[in-house]
Amino acid sequence: MNPRGAALPHPAGDTDRRFAQPEPLLLPFMRHREMVHMGLQRLAPASWIQPCYGLHHYHHNKLTARRRLGERVFAALPRSLEAQEELRALLLRHLCRDHYPHYSLAGNLLKWRRGGAALHWPLADSAAPLWAASLWVADDLCILQPGAHGYELTAASLAAPSYWRLEDKIGRPLDLIHKPVPGFADRLSAQVARFFDHLLADYPVWRSNWSVVSSPELLQRGGSAGEGGQLYLRVERQSLRRLPQSGAVVFTIRVTLNPLQDLCRVPGAVASLAEAVACLSPDESRYKSLAPLLPRLEAFLAAAQSEVF
Repeated sequence: MNPRGAALPHPAGDTDRRFAQPEPLLLPFMRHREMVHMGLQRLAPASWIQPCYGLHHYHHNKLTARRRLGERVFAALPRSLEAQEELRALLLRHLCRDHYPHYSLAGNLLKWRRGGAALHWPLADSAAPLWAASLWVADDLCILQPGAHGYELTAASLAAPSYWRLEDKIGRPLDLIHKPVPGFADRLSAQVARFFDHLLADYPVWRSNWSVVSSPELLQRGGSAGEGGQLYLRVERQSLRRLPQSGAVVFTIRVTLNPLQDLCRVPGAVASLAEAVACLSPDESRYKSLAPLLPRLEAFLAAAQSEVF
């Protein structure tokens, strides 16, 4: 209920909140209005992976997605195996050190417990170390390694894509991976290549981006938008970190989904989102899969601004 007593569109009372970001919300559009930008910020190694209250929901999504889609959720080139093993060892140390007591070792088991939820994983050797490690965290995990045409995606556990398909990207260099991004080739390609060449192992970074979607599901490989109902702010918190031994770069993606109504609790958030949406070009709107949702999104933003502000 807003201060005037009128209900805003799309009330959040009965919405799916399995993957919602708790406050404070991560709102990328309040920092960067433009869509195509790097927006990198230094990341303390202890904050590499963010805590997750609903890890059991992400875990279920990963298992279900791989059971249904197989190599379209996990794929790895043979040359990535060393980097996979290094990532697995680094992530295990990070979780047990920086996320204790929620993560702990008990014999040959890694255990996670938060609130009333609990998970555990055996630490036996695996033919797919990246997949095994990805089950420990909410984030999707990708490995990029130098190739003939720049850094290439050589392995990925991807159960929460935002309108892209792993089978279209595995083995491809960054320029081809980002080819659908409007303005990337002209504005960011050379900058990204330089960044990857100079990223230091002790200097991890993070960035975030956003979209608005009509489904609370994590796995969004593309397709038509829903006709009605709730709209959600979909945010990706991404990190980039070089592995010191193999030299590979780890790219993590943590997706959260909040009902748009949640923005009304954050001063300036609705106005900032309205401005960011208004600044999108038609190509950018299509890339974010926003075009079919624009009438509903603009109606929400107009009502929220007039009623709350």
